[in-house]
Amino acid sequence: MANAELKNVCKIYEGGVKAVNDFNLAIDDKEFVVFVGPSGCGKSTTLRMIAGLEEITSGTLYIDGVLMNDVEPKDRDISMVFQNYALYPHMSVYENMAFSLRIKKLPKDEIDRRVKEAAEILGITEYLDRKPKALSGGQRQRVALGRAIVREPKLFLLDEPLSNLDAKLRVQMRSEIIKLHQRLQTTFVYVTHDQTEAMTMGTRIVVMKDGYIMQVDTPSNLYDHPANDFVATFLGSPQMNLFDAVIERAGEGLVVRLAEFDDDGNEIPSEKNITLKVPPLKAGQLVDESYIGKKVTFGIRPEDIKESEEGADGAIGVTAEIVEKLGNETLVYTHITGRKDYAIASYAARTPVLIDGVSYMRFDMDRMHLFDAKSGESLLRIPEVNLLDVDVKCEEDAVVLSEGRFRSEELKNRLVMSAGEDAKIGLRSEGIGFEERENALAVPVTVDEVIDYGAYKAVYSHTAAGQRVVVKADAEALVPSEGEATVYAPVEAIDIFAAGGSRLTARREFAHPVHEDAAVVRSGRVYRINAVVEGVKRSLACRVTALDVFGEKTLMTVRANKSGEIYSFAVPTDTAYYEGMAIYITPPRQK
Repeated sequence: MANAELKNVCKIYEGGVKAVNDFNLAIDDKEFVVFVGPSGCGKSTTLRMIAGLEEITSGTLYIDGVLMNDVEPKDRDISMVFQNYALYPHMSVYENMAFSLRIKKLPKDEIDRRVKEAAEILGITEYLDRKPKALSGGQRQRVALGRAIVREPKLFLLDEPLSNLDAKLRVQMRSEIIKLHQRLQTTFVYVTHDQTEAMTMGTRIVVMKDGYIMQVDTPSNLYDHPANDFVATFLGSPQMNLFDAVIERAGEGLVVRLAEFDDDGNEIPSEKNITLKVPPLKAGQLVDESYIGKKVTFGIRPEDIKESEEGADGAIGVTAEIVEKLGNETLVYTHITGRKDYAIASYAARTPVLIDGVSYMRFDMDRMHLFDAKSGESLLRIPEVNLLDVDVKCEEDAVVLSEGRFRSEELKNRLVMSAGEDAKIGLRSEGIGFEERENALAVPVTVDEVIDYGAYKAVYSHTAAGQRVVVKADAEALVPSEGEATVYAPVEAIDIFAAGGSRLTARREFAHPVHEDAAVVRSGRVYRINAVVEGVKRSLACRVTALDVFGEKTLMTVRANKSGEIYSFAVPTDTAYYEGMAIYITPPRQK
């Protein structure tokens, strides 16, 4: 069948309107990928760029490893189903489905075979002789799908095909499309604004907003582990409850205190603040302890709010203002006593609810969420890097960690800037594991808990010094469930950080030297790198091929236009760079 890959894809219309920004996605063979997001987020535009109906402004599109940017739509071996059925009214169902095959001048018996097979799959065999006007909306949509099926394409693209159907028919057609994908065993890319469609149909979901990808993951991971507050509130009905809060220490643990703030972000003193204990596992997932004492956003889903009694641990007094009995559940819209906050709770269907009187609820803190108050990014997630306080020494031939226990010249070669005495090491959670390896840093740990996320496992552990180490392992990997163990970190999974948090190591090894004393200046519309480069005694036209940001420094990799030689420079991050931009290397001016 087919796989597809979009790399740094952008779509900019006249007037500088950016519809899609830096879209990166790899779609595997036989996947059912769903693009979901509010109107105007760029999901249909992205689909149309894959189809070839919209020109790609920048970036690349590959289908089965073949560059498709300049390939005509008819030559991409894809089929697309649109929101409107786009059927020829004067043709029968059979003729509509056979039209594209006749254009290709396929033999009549082959056309007949494909049409009848598609009709049988979709259950529209008895309608082949009818005109579109004699069909219902659902039957017309089946014909539109059939017209795509008969082409036997590598890739199916579906642009909100169910939006014109009524609610009951949409449910029916959702199951029909899922069955169709399972039967055809080909790659589907589906666009919708309906979160229910996305959650029930997709093997992976791409959540978009304002032309950017917010998160790509399985439906369950998106719901349980949203990357930001937009994903958290967009998926789920009713949406997640969000409250202003402050993270605080309480003994050896953490608490979340619901608080109120003015328009300037200053906390309003109150005797009605609610303090909630953070479970140890959730406290261990806090990616940055610098948030302790700062304003954050606390989130809890309606179904994770439970009934409680006055005086019970964690009980919160509320007044129910609206009750919606939906048959399978009861939604209760409440006002928290003494506060401006409102909360929506989802109770069992026949739960009696007191109206206009004080009742009590509690939050299931094992299901809590925390987000950055400004950026909205989740603060509770598997850390990309485990930061450890380990002695780091940079010698001429190698980096030495922890009194010579681990010595690596390879690690030394990846340093962008020299590490100081207060440097720390970082172990990438996805690159480390419990399988013994050669030339790897061995870290003794005690395993606290293992969480199975479906696509992967997260193993939470700590060192003898109490430092957290989280291992992100494959779903099939054998990992210890508890007790003492050893985490092995190969060189490529180790980073070195400055005391201020800047990454000092490149994410990949470079076969060419890194010039640390480089400076970037702008001359008119041209960027110039002033640096001492062996063999370069004149201006050299280059193009930026890669950028790696390490705190205040950025590792810029460029390729010379004529010679093809590659150079890397450590330059200030506060300069505007982008991959593909033209740039010049010049020797520094002599004083």
